[in-house]
Amino acid sequence: MKIFGLLVLALSLSIQIIAQTKDRLPCIDKEFSIVAHLFKDTFGVYNITEAEINSTIAGVNSDFTPICVSFKVCEFRYHDNWEYSVHNSDEEWSEMQNLYHVKNRINIFYVDTIKIPENACGYAGLGAIGSLNGGGIVIEIGCGIGTHSHELGHYFGLEHTFMDLGTTELANGSNCLTTADGICDTPADPFIKDSDMALWLDGCKFISTVRDANGDFYDPIVGNIMSYYPCSCGFTDGQFHKMADTYYSQIGMW
Repeated sequence: MKIFGLLVLALSLSIQIIAQTKDRLPCIDKEFSIVAHLFKDTFGVYNITEAEINSTIAGVNSDFTPICVSFKVCEFRYHDNWEYSVHNSDEEWSEMQNLYHVKNRINIFYVDTIKIPENACGYAGLGAIGSLNGGGIVIEIGCGIGTHSHELGHYFGLEHTFMDLGTTELANGSNCLTTADGICDTPADPFIKDSDMALWLDGCKFISTVRDANGDFYDPIVGNIMSYYPCSCGFTDGQFHKMADTYYSQIGMW
């Protein structure tokens, strides 16, 4: 009985240690200020309202609560230049930053349509939180909380969970540190960008029978915000740590 009691105590302590480790996420304890840039369309209309943007940002905040981060729009800037409402990043991104970027703020530019990059609901500079004089996020009007959280993930240094870096992550996670997003609690994801979503999901159930180099089946988290699956639920602990590390490496700038 004594041995049994000791085993129960050891198991209890192990569970507590695991729970404490999981809960021990960094707390940045900061509200980041956003400048929202709105552009007229060819009819001279701004196709998104301040209330819609504020509502979306309020939804985004819940995704970042575990590391004590929140966002608030501190200023709305209205621009007459309708040419940017149909956005081509190759031709306009540098110019937009030079003309409109506000230092020491997260700049989000709302456009009617993103033409380049193709099929994008938004895009952001990877780790752009490290640049106070440039960078930012472009969002296509109509793209909601999931897109904003995804692009802010990039802004804080997160890659996609799938293998768009030309590397092949194994399903058993043995090369997780050196492939895909380099984060080990985001399981390997064989998703191919711009492919037919029906090949991968039935609702929010992963159905692909693709196997890795070892012949193992994949089992990605289809609800991960940094995936391309339309089942956005949240970030992993590893992703939270990565975002916090990216911020802390630039903390003197903020």
